Amino acid sequence: MGKRSSNHDASDAIASQLKRYYESVEQEPIPGQLLDLLEKLDEAERAGGTGGAH
Repeated sequence: MGKRSSNHDASDAIASQLKRYYESVEQEPIPGQLLDLLEKLDEAERAGGTGGAH
């Protein structure tokens, strides 16, 4: 049963590291270009357009 426990410990360690990584990414600011693009998309949707899709 020791092997199963070590696999579980390794999985827990990986999950913990991934969680810390994603939390750090979540705290990063959104790039200005992406915000501009999202604003243009919102404007197109409000105007009834589909952003160029047919």
